[in-house]
Amino acid sequence: MRTLLKKPICLLCALLISACSTQPVSESSRPDWHLKPDCLYHSGHDKGTEIVSVQQSTLRAVLSNYKTGEADILDISQSAKISRINRFNLGLQKDEEFTSVAFHPTLDVFAAVIDAGDERGRVEIRSASNGALLDHVEVGYGPDAVVFSQDGAVMLVANEGEAFTFDKVTGEFFSAEGSISIIRLDQRGRIKANANIELADVMHREGFIVAEKGHFLEREIDWDGDGKVTKQTDFDGNGKIDNKHVKLGRFDGADVYGNEKKGEAKILIPMTPNSKTLLEPEYIALSPDAKRAYVTLQETNEVAEVDVENRRVLGYFNMGVAEHGADRQSDGWVQFNDNVMALREPDGIALTPDGRYFLTADEGDTDTDAEEGEEPLQSGGRTMSVFDAKTGDFVADTGNQLDEITFAHSVYPDRRSNKKGAEPEGVVAFEMEGHAWAVVGLERADALVLISLANPRQPKVVALGKIPGDESRAPEGLAHFVRNGEHYVLSANEMNGTLACFKLTKGKVEIEH
Repeated sequence: MRTLLKKPICLLCALLISACSTQPVSESSRPDWHLKPDCLYHSGHDKGTEIVSVQQSTLRAVLSNYKTGEADILDISQSAKISRINRFNLGLQKDEEFTSVAFHPTLDVFAAVIDAGDERGRVEIRSASNGALLDHVEVGYGPDAVVFSQDGAVMLVANEGEAFTFDKVTGEFFSAEGSISIIRLDQRGRIKANANIELADVMHREGFIVAEKGHFLEREIDWDGDGKVTKQTDFDGNGKIDNKHVKLGRFDGADVYGNEKKGEAKILIPMTPNSKTLLEPEYIALSPDAKRAYVTLQETNEVAEVDVENRRVLGYFNMGVAEHGADRQSDGWVQFNDNVMALREPDGIALTPDGRYFLTADEGDTDTDAEEGEEPLQSGGRTMSVFDAKTGDFVADTGNQLDEITFAHSVYPDRRSNKKGAEPEGVVAFEMEGHAWAVVGLERADALVLISLANPRQPKVVALGKIPGDESRAPEGLAHFVRNGEHYVLSANEMNGTLACFKLTKGKVEIEH
């Protein structure tokens, strides 16, 4: 079906109904949900606003900026206005990066996650009133996400271990192993215990979809050891930059290549079936009782189930393959009549408030080699998926609803049709009107979507909210909160330095004929 014909067909149907009706229906209305823009906070920086976290009890939020190493404490208690209370510079060193942040649910403190490059990272506990460093603890390599339990007694950190290094002597590429840190806090929010959980080697588990031929990770790597990453590199030393692949070394027994036109910024690391270092934790969802955690392993298309009390990984749920209609041609024509089969490769994850289901934002991270004779599975499901939290069984996904609603609102990114479409990045879940809902951020469409989970086996996309602005916004971190009985969602938009607030409203929508 040519989706471009969808609106004219709807118009014709409306005119036919109007001709047969005994009442005038030049305008009609129906109950509907909206993601209504409430306000927009400008950080004063052009990029970097990545993660936002809310303290519901005080209606404050903390917003991280990875470009500046700053944390903004914000007042979100007023309608149509976000005010900055304080801004704290974390005083990071040259190779350090502020990667995530979380507000303690009750205390006047927040947790700041610091990636220290080739060294182990750390979590800092800081005062939300004056920014003072109250405590800190060393965690794993490349920490990238943090979450508090509902009572604030436990904090979990996903240590991605994403960075690669190259040994010019041996010609080998290396990456630190990912891990999960479980940190226990006392009543003042100070650290009293810390455990770092290593991830088991599950690469040979039956049904583990990772050895699919032709999948790679594109990674920034300082290959020549000059202390910087170049976007174009003369890998073969012939004095020219050619659009060709050059063998650069080995990773776990497999050849590593780079394209001179893409340089050190996009070196291709092969997805090998025997590498423990490819298990890279991304995001964490913690059960309401803090006994179980669910951690996305995006690159290997899995979710790890963690026993928090006993500090061990219980097992790994395979996320499988999404299959649905899609537009796969970046040709200026939006037609959802292609078929896509893609590894889900989830990024964001959330639990429904009752803990029965976990939801994944199936962004995708690996890339495929166009030179392969047989087309490999695509990367990224272009979906939000629902899984049974107890068994890990797949329940349902949104199919092509995410791309379709972006097209209906004129924000579908056709330039990304041959990649990952609108690209679902983050997800939050909450209860409203007696059942679960989710909001998903669409990185390439610069929008959020509202999804009803009244029937978890049939998730329904019901509304879209466009993030204000003309330039790329790229929503990353999301946070839900309630004010005066009404529901709101915050979106940290890393590409334009803003924080958008949306109000969830229900009302009559006028349908123009």
